Amino acid sequence: MLNPCSIVILSHNGASFTEICLRQLLQCELPTELILCDNGSTDSIPEVFAKFKLQFEEVGVVVKVISNGENLGCSLARNIGWREATQPYILFMDNDTAPKDYYYLSKLIQCMEENPGLGVLGPKMIYPYEPHQIQCAGVDITPQGRVIFRGRGEKISATEFNEFRKVPVLISACWIMHRHYLETLNGLDEYFHPVQYEDFDFCMRVNQNGDYCAYTPTVEIYHFEGKTTGSWGKKEYSHNIAAQSLKFRKRWHQEFKKYPKLEGEFRWLADEELGLNPSLVVNLDIVKR
Repeated sequence: MLNPCSIVILSHNGASFTEICLRQLLQCELPTELILCDNGSTDSIPEVFAKFKLQFEEVGVVVKVISNGENLGCSLARNIGWREATQPYILFMDNDTAPKDYYYLSKLIQCMEENPGLGVLGPKMIYPYEPHQIQCAGVDITPQGRVIFRGRGEKISATEFNEFRKVPVLISACWIMHRHYLETLNGLDEYFHPVQYEDFDFCMRVNQNGDYCAYTPTVEIYHFEGKTTGSWGKKEYSHNIAAQSLKFRKRWHQEFKKYPKLEGEFRWLADEELGLNPSLVVNLDIVKR
């Protein structure tokens, strides 16, 4: 039985990671619809999409491939894919993510249906390199507008991150939401072109609309992190982050004042500090539980 969900995957290059993502999806329970968006790729993304389109269609999944002639940025390109979706639930996935749980979709949908008012739900994002530390367990925001990736670098089994929890915002590397937000909230805001903070802004608008965002530990998703935007130069990427952060803070600074003060040192940890070693054997086992 196919799940009432449309998965939207946006790719701008990164063919090898996209192949991992789609191969992993094919081994798990399936959505009704898969929407593959090629956002101006210059590598073998078209060939990867064509190959997996046939494989997913063989098992009954409706596949739509959208080819943008250029990189339209994240918000516009995702909105285009979102517009093609027909199912009540939309799952955004970056092309450098992959599910660990075979039943990831039904678990996410069940959680959405059991919690009235829940608008956007994010899973436990984990690194694909052993020992699979947490990459993101939802996102907190300080009264000053600083975003904090909950659990980053902590053990996958850390008790603090093993409970369902409302959070101000989530990262869109993987989240599930209601399809109708495309019309009721006008989708992702292209003000945050080309990428970054459009997901946080969207979550803030969901909250403002009277719904809420939440994190669930019941689903674990591998995330290579940074491969989706890896074609950027480091300096250019840092400048973009700073510019988008400023836009976000200017728009929502009054809302941030309502959030509780958070204790601790909030510093972005580099891969070396996290103990990540990409040369390790990548273990992408799928778990049925």
